[in-house]
Amino acid sequence: MSQPTMSESTAAEKTLEDWRQQIDALDKELICLLNKRAGIACEIAVIKVASGLPAKDGRREAQVLAGVVEKNHGPLDKHGIAAIFRSIIQETRRLGTERMQLENQKL
Repeated sequence: MSQPTMSESTAAEKTLEDWRQQIDALDKELICLLNKRAGIACEIAVIKVASGLPAKDGRREAQVLAGVVEKNHGPLDKHGIAAIFRSIIQETRRLGTERMQLENQKL
């Protein structure tokens, strides 16, 4: 039998609480990144209003989904990644649509 690698022995030493703390830290990072993404979407909404473009761009959404599926290397499978990003896109579009409505009211 081979000796466990350093990462295997370190992983074996982690407790459930250690893993949960790591998940909590990652969740905090994800929230930050998702809010940054949403902020950019709001800026895009302003540009769309100024350009007379619709809130939904199905071609761009398909492009984003294809890109994240291609970049994914697991352990989530392509269906899981696509589902997560479909939800992110839907919520971002909702926020962008609200921003577009506010921008239209300013005009």
